Parts: sequence; structure tokens; C-alpha cells
Amino acid sequence: MKPAIIFQPGMVGDIFFIQKIAKAYAAEGRRVIMPVLQKHAWVYDALVMPDNIETPILEEPFDFRDEVMFLSDKIALTPIEGPNYTYLSLFFSWRYAPKLTMELKYKVAGIEFDDWADHVELRRDLAKEEALFRHLGLDDGAPYALINENCSSRMIPFPHRAPEKEVRLQQVEGYSLFDWCTVIERAARIASVDTSLVLLVEVLKIRDKPLHVVSRYEPPSFRELENILKLDWRFYFLAEHLAYA
Repeated sequence: MKPAIIFQPGMVGDIFFIQKIAKAYAAEGRRVIMPVLQKHAWVYDALVMPDNIETPILEEPFDFRDEVMFLSDKIALTPIEGPNYTYLSLFFSWRYAPKLTMELKYKVAGIEFDDWADHVELRRDLAKEEALFRHLGLDDGAPYALINENCSSRMIPFPHRAPEKEVRLQQVEGYSLFDWCTVIERAARIASVDTSLVLLVEVLKIRDKPLHVVSRYEPPSFRELENILKLDWRFYFLAEHLAYA
């Protein structure tokens, strides 16, 4: 059976989202090759995947790299069948239909996306998560809101304060986004710009607390998220609309 090359070298949330696709091809007994940008390679360190899924660094030599670089900017709504590989062009689906970019990844693969979050298995370090929780001073028992005003392209300040103590998602030396899982689970409220944190909350299946998401787009839109988010999110086109009422 030909290897499957799945081209989605970033971003963090997209790598979560396509885990079901990768595991479906791996379940067929294929060798699955998922090149990843060096800056996003850390994501795979925290994901549990079958042994026949490979995640080579895109900037370094690996099998089929020449084919990947030739096809990397191609748009195809079905798998491209090469003589000795099957290639799935997922990374640039936004060029075809920007508001459907997430759903199109699954259309290319011919797989349903509804339960995508059930197929993301995290390799958690609970001791490290607890250490970060204490480092942030959250072991005092006070309710807190986890706030994230940043996405990959910009910062969107939230003008209104949450009713709980605010804790902002931030880079902490020695910790990754995954090490925030305990902080996420214990928060009384989560408010975030539309970014990978929102998809991680979906993976963790956070329920029974207010979940707020603010569009990162100009003009504002939730078209690419509205069908893939299954939790009880409250959507806000603009940050000033987020008043926690």
C-alpha cells in the first residue's frame, strides 16, 4: 500500500484538528508521513499517535521531500495519487474557500469531521501541569478566569474585566501550551481569541463553565469554526462585545 503524505506542517490548532485523518490512514496499514515546520514540531511531542505515523521536520531531508516541496502549494479537493504515494493537500485549503478551510481538510480526505476531538490523544505530564499551576499562584483556591487575547497574527485586548481573578495565557519558560491543561480544567471561566486554545478546550471537553470566544478576523467571522466546535461557546464578533454578562 502506498504511503500517505499529509501536508499540514502547521498551525497548532490545525494539527489537533487533523489527527482523525492521520489515524484513519494509519489504520489502513499505510506509512503516514506528516511533515512539520520546525517551529511547530513540539506539538507532536505531546500527541499520542500510531507508530506508523512519521513527523519529519519540513526544513530537513526526509523521504519524499522533493515531492512534498513540488506539491506543497497545490490545491486539490481530493487526494493526489502519485506513482508511489498518496498526497493530501490540507495546508492551503483556505485558498479555495477561506471560510470553510477547516471542513475542507476533511473533504479532501473523504472523512467526516464531527467527532474530530475524540481522536486527539494527549501525552500529559500531570506533575509539570501542577508545577505550572503553582507557579502561576493559582493554588490559593480563588476562582479565576483564563484569558487569552493573542493569536498568531495579532493581539486583541479585551476591554472588560472578568468577574473572577484574571490569569492570562502566556509563554512561561520551560512549559508548552499542553502544560496549561490543568489550568484550563480548573478555570471558572475561559475567554479567548479564536485560536488553538479554543480547539484544546474542545479536546479536553470542558463543560459546565462559561466559554467565550472572540473572532480574530477582520471583518469578524466564525464561519470556519461554527460547525467544528461542539461545546457551549458564546461567540463575540468584537472584543468590546465580551462583557461577561
